[in-house]
Amino acid sequence: MVASDDEQVERLREWWNEHGKTVIAGVVLGVAGLLGWFGWQSYQENRLNAAAVAYAQLDQASTIPAQTDPKLIEEAREFAETYSGTAYAPLALLIGASLATEHDQISVAIAYLERVRETASERELVATAQLQLARLLWSEGKHEQARATLTDPPAGFTSLFYELEGDIAADQGDIAGARAAYERAIEIGSGQLVGLKLDSLPAETQGDPL
Repeated sequence: MVASDDEQVERLREWWNEHGKTVIAGVVLGVAGLLGWFGWQSYQENRLNAAAVAYAQLDQASTIPAQTDPKLIEEAREFAETYSGTAYAPLALLIGASLATEHDQISVAIAYLERVRETASERELVATAQLQLARLLWSEGKHEQARATLTDPPAGFTSLFYELEGDIAADQGDIAGARAAYERAIEIGSGQLVGLKLDSLPAETQGDPL
């Protein structure tokens, strides 16, 4: 038997009384979630744009000799904290590390470069930090620590890593290690300079014959 219009209306009313609040709550949550997602996307976009502008200002200031005072080193750190998670944060730390090195703040430069290694998602930025860090550690007489820094280079950096490892090993007196590193760099495709470094190495000392 087909229900009358009045019966259908009454059933609809009963269903709404029982489930209406749940339906409304679901709609409200769905709309709120959608608005929240769009709001988050807008926030992220605005934050990235602000980071781009601030980084351009920091980069420009770091290239003007009259403005490369120590306060820019701290500004680079503050930038990295404010815009952490963006691609500009490790770039700012690299600038800060370079400026810290110029002002003989080696421990600060090392800390900045370590931070880049920990946070940068681009392997090329990590490799750049590794090379700079190894050179600083070497300058501090920490040969083994410097050589241990030169691991897992990305494409395009391998020969640079081996060449620097050879330089550090040679300075350390590890002629065999230097020779092996230079030869590996040449195999990969380093230029004539590495060949000259290899040729300038002293002959390895042989043990006395029995």
